[in-house]
Amino acid sequence: MSLKELGKLSLTEELEAARAQQDFSRDPNRVPKVQLSTYGDSLGKDLKDLKTFIDNNLEGVIGGVHLLPIYPSSGDGGFAPLCYDVVDPRFGSWEDVESLSKDYDLMLELMVNHISPKSHQFQDFLEKGDASEYASMFIDWRKFWGSPDRPNEEDLKKIRTRKAEMPMLPVTLKDGSKRELWCTFGPEQIDIDVCSPTGRKFVEDSLRSLCSRGARMVRLDAYGYATKTPGTRCFFEEPEAWEILKDLEKISDEYDSRLLCEVHEEYSTNIALALHGYWVYDFSLPLLILHAFTFKTMDNLRHWLGICPRRQITVLDTHDGMGIDDIAGLAEVCDVEQLQEVVEHRLGCNPNMKYLYGGRQRGYVGNPHQYNCTYFSALHGNARHYLMARAIQFFTPGLPMVYYVGLLAGRNDHENADREQNPRGINRHKFSLEEAEEAAQQPVVQALFDLCRFRNQHPAFNGKVTIHQDSDKHCLEVTWKNAKHEATLRADVVDMSFEIIATLEGEKTGDLHSFKYTLDDTDTYEPTMDECVAPAMF
Repeated sequence: MSLKELGKLSLTEELEAARAQQDFSRDPNRVPKVQLSTYGDSLGKDLKDLKTFIDNNLEGVIGGVHLLPIYPSSGDGGFAPLCYDVVDPRFGSWEDVESLSKDYDLMLELMVNHISPKSHQFQDFLEKGDASEYASMFIDWRKFWGSPDRPNEEDLKKIRTRKAEMPMLPVTLKDGSKRELWCTFGPEQIDIDVCSPTGRKFVEDSLRSLCSRGARMVRLDAYGYATKTPGTRCFFEEPEAWEILKDLEKISDEYDSRLLCEVHEEYSTNIALALHGYWVYDFSLPLLILHAFTFKTMDNLRHWLGICPRRQITVLDTHDGMGIDDIAGLAEVCDVEQLQEVVEHRLGCNPNMKYLYGGRQRGYVGNPHQYNCTYFSALHGNARHYLMARAIQFFTPGLPMVYYVGLLAGRNDHENADREQNPRGINRHKFSLEEAEEAAQQPVVQALFDLCRFRNQHPAFNGKVTIHQDSDKHCLEVTWKNAKHEATLRADVVDMSFEIIATLEGEKTGDLHSFKYTLDDTDTYEPTMDECVAPAMF
């Protein structure tokens, strides 16, 4: 189904399409478990420390580990890779990665759209120019447009770009000649022509290498930017975007691996990807939950849970900010002005920007793309509200992923943002092993661990989900059911309470039992130990 075809679906048809999606795991008897997303040096100094922390503190809490880029890189927190066949020595080695993959489902990163200018391929191009075997791997700006009169004003207004200038970088070859190459992001990330034989071979070889290292899922970073056609947005262009995914999927299937498409765009793009059988993110969830908590209505959130992809990774926090683009197309679901109020009230003004060309007079105009804040800080450090948000995430259709800062109920790290001169640094605090182990003992974190264990162990989550559409405006009710096993979340944004009603494993009667968290409500930013009471054990 193309994006145009998807746009013609009625709400009823969207609901039916969402309900038809299953296939959470290749093993029908295995409940998909909570995934941890982390850098190789964020829970301890390296991958060995990471494994130690997980083994000592997270028994039953997680079932998978998403490693953010672990390769040699020249910038952007690892997202400017030189290659994919080497682990940066400061993180460790492939032996350390494979040690993780033996005990946990492993997800690795592949930047389909770009590569570092310090890579062997780009350096060879600088040395030899058109004689380089990698010359076609990079997009010549002038050749792409095919006319000295382009790009014109209309061309530039359509293009999605992530910097306040044309997505082009001038480079000088060794012989002194000048070239202009496509560059969507910063100067350390040169775009790859994935439609060229050389570019495609590089991407496919890299994917094979990662799958062979034990990756059960490979995250295709910035995938939407990988396809470009003159006169378009140069973002997720059809049919090329689908053709590339089909070719990559043939490779991942050889290794029994999955592809996760990272696309920050209107929700319909991710629904289309899920309908084609690919995993996507639910980047809409974080701000929709904040909207529900702020305006005391679950209507918008309930509507989204009814139509959202089922084959998705749910998140409240990531290494990037909370996506604004991802719900921009949900005008009927979430009022834009109300959303802006949520952002200003809870998150302040700390955005990552995207840029659109506004004509010669205005140049490139910045628009908020993502807002940077830890989720615990977005909820003003209220432990009970935080657990309620996580409970909603864990009952949302899909597979939950928890970012390492969120797993430890981390607060905004303004010093790190200033030190890195990067607004995203506010949510990228690096914990020493000792600091991480201390943070793991916080009552709110121990409560979250128990909630993770419940999500991982209860058989109902390997069944089908129902979003009860007849709930009161201020209430949300979600039920998972698998044969005699059942688990229901009931949440109320008026009194900010929630409970889980579920069967107990081993009981033959299928009786339902109620579990409530007894965390006291508090407006203080840093709850003290005695302000949180441990929850019931599942």
